Formats: sequence, C-alpha cells, structure tokens
Amino acid sequence: MKTCPVCDTDYPDQHTNCPTDGAVLIISHELAEGSLVRGKYRIIRKLGQGGMGVVYLAEDILMGVRVALKFLAGELGNNPKFITRFRNEARTAYHLRHPNIVEAISLDQAEDGSLFIAMEYVEGESLRAAIEAARGGLDMPRALEMARGIASGLALAHSKGTVHRDIKPENILLMRTADGSERAKILDFGIAAISESVTRLSMTHGILLTPDYAAPEQWLEMPAAEMDGGTDSYALGCVLYEMLTRHTPFHAHNTAGWMKQHLEEAPKPPSQLRPDVADWVGLDELVLRLLAKNREDRPRDAELMSLLDALHYESREQRQRTVVEEANLKSETIVESPQPGPFPEQTHNLEKEQTPDPAEEESLLPIFAKFESGSRVIPRWVWGALAVLVVAVAFAAVRIFSAQQQSQPATSQANQSASQQETDQGHKLNDTQHSNLSATGNAPAAESKPAAQKPDRDEIERQADALYEKKSYAEAAPLYDRACVAGSAYSCSRLGYFYNLGQGVEKDDSRAVTLYSKACDGGDASGCGNLGTMYRSGQGVGKDDSRAVALYSKGCEMYDENACDNVGRMFDNGHGTAMDSSRVAALFSKSCDRGHSNSCNSLGRMYQDGTAIAKDNSRAVTLYTKACNRGNAQSCDLLGRMYDEGMALKQDYSQAATLYSKACNEGDAEGCSDIGNLYRFGVGVAKDSAKAKELLKRSCDEGSQRGCARLKAM
Repeated sequence: MKTCPVCDTDYPDQHTNCPTDGAVLIISHELAEGSLVRGKYRIIRKLGQGGMGVVYLAEDILMGVRVALKFLAGELGNNPKFITRFRNEARTAYHLRHPNIVEAISLDQAEDGSLFIAMEYVEGESLRAAIEAARGGLDMPRALEMARGIASGLALAHSKGTVHRDIKPENILLMRTADGSERAKILDFGIAAISESVTRLSMTHGILLTPDYAAPEQWLEMPAAEMDGGTDSYALGCVLYEMLTRHTPFHAHNTAGWMKQHLEEAPKPPSQLRPDVADWVGLDELVLRLLAKNREDRPRDAELMSLLDALHYESREQRQRTVVEEANLKSETIVESPQPGPFPEQTHNLEKEQTPDPAEEESLLPIFAKFESGSRVIPRWVWGALAVLVVAVAFAAVRIFSAQQQSQPATSQANQSASQQETDQGHKLNDTQHSNLSATGNAPAAESKPAAQKPDRDEIERQADALYEKKSYAEAAPLYDRACVAGSAYSCSRLGYFYNLGQGVEKDDSRAVTLYSKACDGGDASGCGNLGTMYRSGQGVGKDDSRAVALYSKGCEMYDENACDNVGRMFDNGHGTAMDSSRVAALFSKSCDRGHSNSCNSLGRMYQDGTAIAKDNSRAVTLYTKACNRGNAQSCDLLGRMYDEGMALKQDYSQAATLYSKACNEGDAEGCSDIGNLYRFGVGVAKDSAKAKELLKRSCDEGSQRGCARLKAM
C-alpha cells in the first residue's frame, strides 16, 4: 500500500502518483502487533497513517507506560537532507515542555534503520471530533478554556523561537486529567516544517497549507524563517471562530477562492452566526484582531493571554442597563449648568502659579468683583442681560411657528386624516413607503423608520434558523425566501429543501431544482449536493447521472461530506462515470475525515476485505471505531466481530458483547443476531436461552438470514 504525503490518501501499490495532488506516493511498511522495537517498545496497534509514515500505539516495557511511535516513511529515510531536517525538528520538539503540548520523548532508529519519534500518548478525542459533536458550537466556557490552553502552549514555543505553522482542530488533542477536567494538547510541533521538506521532495505543484486556517503570509509563500508567532495567532483565531460557530471564517471551493478571501475579505463577527457570543464582552473584537490581515495587528502571546483572561460574561439585560446608566450620566453632565459662585479650588492653584499682570488685573475689575476670599462671580447685570436675550429669542420663535401653522392648515389636516385612515385600516408601511411619503409631504418625516432599523440579510437568516429549530417551517419559509433574494446561497438551499420535501410550503420539485441551482452557483456545497440528488433520482428534472456526478464532485470540493460520499458511491457503482475503486477509496476517506459515518464504515469494509486497497484490519478497526462513535450501528457490529474473532485486536468477548448490544439497540439486525448468539452460548455474557431466542427472533424478523439460521438451530 502507498500513501499520498499531501492528502494522506491510501492507494494500491501499482499507483505511483496521487491523482488529486500529483505527489509521489510513499510506500509504508507496517509493524505486526506484539512486535518489539529496539527491545523497548511493544507494538499494541496502529493508530493512523499519513504521508509522513505510520503512527503506532506502543508500550514502553521498561517504564510500563503507553507511548505513540511516529515512524518516518521508508523512502524519506533514504534522503540525507531530509533525515537532517527530521532530526533537527525532532530535537526542537523535544525541548518544548509544557502542559498544553504533546511531549516528544525521544528520537530513535528501529532495527531496520527507519527513524521514529516516541511521543506522549494522549488518550482522548481530537478538537475536531469535539466540534463535530457539538451542535451549534462548543459551550462558551469550554471553548475559551481550550483557547487559553492552546495560546499558553504556543506562547512557550514562540519564546523558544518555534512556530507551529499548522494549528488546526486535528492537531489539538483533548486529554482528561486526573481531576476530571479537560486539557488541550498541541500535537506535531515541527511536523509542518518536516512536511514542507516532503513537499519539496515529492510534489510537482502547489503550496503546502491547510486552507481553512492558513494566514495571509502563508498564502503569499513567505519563507518559513521569516514567519513568527503571528502566523499561529491567525490560525488560533480561525480555530476559535470554528469552536464558537462550528464554521471557519472563510469558505471557498478552490485554492484561488480561499486565497482571495484570506488576503482580501473581512470575516463576519462570530456573534452574527451565534448571537450569544455578544454576551462575552470583548470576544468578537478579540477574534477579529486575531484574524487581522497584517500580522503586526494581531495580539501576541502575553497580550493574547491578557485579553482572554479579561473576557467576561455580561447578559443582554446587564449591557442594556449599563448603556442606559451611561447615557443618563452623560445627560446629567451635559444638562448641569455652571452656577454663579466661587470657581473650583484648582482655579485658585492655577492663579497662584500664573499670576496675571497688574495692568490686566485692573482691566478685569469693571466686570468681576473681588471677594475677600479671593474668589470671583459674574455680576448680576450680566445675568439679567442674558435672561432678556433668551426671552426675546423665544418670543420670536413662537411667532414664526404660528405663522407657519396658519399658512398650511389644509396640509396639516390632510396629514392627520391620512394618518388616521392608515390606523383604521391596520395598514403597515414598509421602510421604502415611509421614506417616499416623507419626501412628498404626505406623512410626517418623523414617522419614517431610519434605514439602520431595517433587518439585514444575516438577521433575517438568523430569525429563519430560529424558527426552523422550533420546526415552525411555514413561518421560516418566507424569511428564507427574503434572504435568498438578498443573495444568501445558504437560504436558497434551505428553501429548496422545503420545496423538495413539502415542508412549510407546497411540495414543488421544479422550484426546488431552481433554488438548489441558485444556491450551488452561489457557493453553497449542500445546494450542489442536493441538486445532484435531484438529477440522480430524476425529481423535478430529467434523470442524468453524469450531471449528478459533476454536482456531487463540486459539492465535495467545497468540503461537503455528503457530496463526497455520494460521488464515491457513483464511482463504486459505475453510475454516470467509469468504475474506479481507487477513486472510491479516496472519496470515502475524504468524506470520513469530515465526519460522515457511512463513509467511514464503507472504507473500513474496503480495508477489511482488501477491495481496491491492501487488506488492513488495523485500519478497518480504526474506521469502524470512528463510525461507531458517530452512531453507525453497522460499524458497531463489525467492530464487535473484530473483538469476537481477534482480528487486529486482542480477543475480547465482553467488549464484543457491548458493541453487539449497542448495534442491536440502534436498529442493526445483524447486531441483534450476534449478541443473541453470545447469549445462546454464554460467551462474554451469562448464558440465557430465553434472551437468545428473543434477540434472534427479532433479528430474523428484521431480515437477518444469520439470525434466522441461528434461531432455527436452537
């Protein structure tokens, strides 16, 4: 089996280059479970594989602790320049000791000469998995605590002159501490630099970066030696944005689009996507500062930690009270007029320091009278003159106003009549109508709403989403329609979904096709995917598998996992395109990485069966585990069989029973058959014939042939 060093996709040995990235594929040599490395590390299982090589979970038999061994791929170990770079980066990582950084323990060589790094093993999920599992974003305190931990680890690295350059949720592990709390741990310091060496050795084109999180200077291909902590600050801003909103700041479907947005476009404040972000004072501003185009404008380490620590919760009611109190205070300050009497004490001090010339002092005497205390007041005749002036101005204003009222009685009456008629009829004018009436004199200008009060597209969209969450589809539909007309591809896609299902509106497949098309053209990945399904099924449009493949592919390029899964199945079945098992594996891998459990399950079966890719039960176990944890019942059953039969795992009937039960409870007939069989023989569970018959009958009724056969055999 070979692996692409850029996209981490596996391909059969006969392939030489990655069809997607053009990179030269690297052969990976795997270690058997239970084998010893350097007489010190016993291999437990493979954790993962990428372009750099393979990562294993191993036991340090001398210390009795678990470690992760990251092996360098064979071909890379033959390049002297690369080996030097690998050693330097490994040494750099070794000297980074911090609670929020995964510790590098040692750099060593296996018996066959291959290089590997022994690292701290962190048992826990990645930040990516946590984000995917959190509907609507992580809890605010949790997200901020993760950000503090990451920022703290980065600060230590930056103080030692090390820049990570690839901060992303996949490189953040979440470890449970002894007291039950959660700690963010940064993974792969130095690996970005090593990966760049791989790229220069093996790629034919392109630059190496992760589009969602790459800073502007990375897109401009700034040399690594010139980058500093600002690059990591930008990536952390992107990660924090995603933790809060479940969306990255920018979205594009090709490299040019990503580059343009990171270099030129301003991101929306997170509170526009998640309103309660505004309850944390200063959070919007901090995220946007981290995402500044100019790295000099981004907060660095010490300042960043201070800003994170300064964030505090303040409810909307509290903020409104604060605004009102400040306004009242300002109003009182403005209204309060100076009273006749002594000047403040500081005026006396000023006079003592800057004594006026005697001649000037004498010239002031006719206006200011001196008191024995040394203070001065304005004479009464000055106040009297001011009072007369104010009365005169007021009298003139009243006369002018009366003259205007007498000259336009008809207009005033007409205004009152029109206003009353509108009230009687219950007619509500929109902003444009108010403006027109005010301009023509048919209604008082004061009644027109200011333009700032008109809801913007994002606000309309938020209102629609809130109604959608409440399943108030009929009320949400017109709001999505308004946002769609205003240019929101997302709202067009959601409205198309309504028409497709007849949800809140009358079912209309043709209308759905039009809306999905508009959404897809506007850059909405789900719009492309849903439109592909319409062409695939012939709903509202002529059936066209080739068109469906093109649309699914476009959605997949825009990071839609459903589209990747669908186009993978079309390559698998040869519908609308030639069958291509290698392409299927690559697409399922991409979809699985983005959270699609069915793709993880299908890819696991390909590895288990050796379909189009080299048979790899360890890889199948990893994929089944990922899919099972995401609710795929069939994967739970298949993983249970791996434990049951001891395939790539130590045989464990108790664990198998747990997984079979989970699969059965989630509706998998084969899972019911398998757990029923364990009860039948009392393996991994107490023997219970009645329970076995119940489960096997249920399995048989739901279509499991094995369940029927086992039931018949009892």
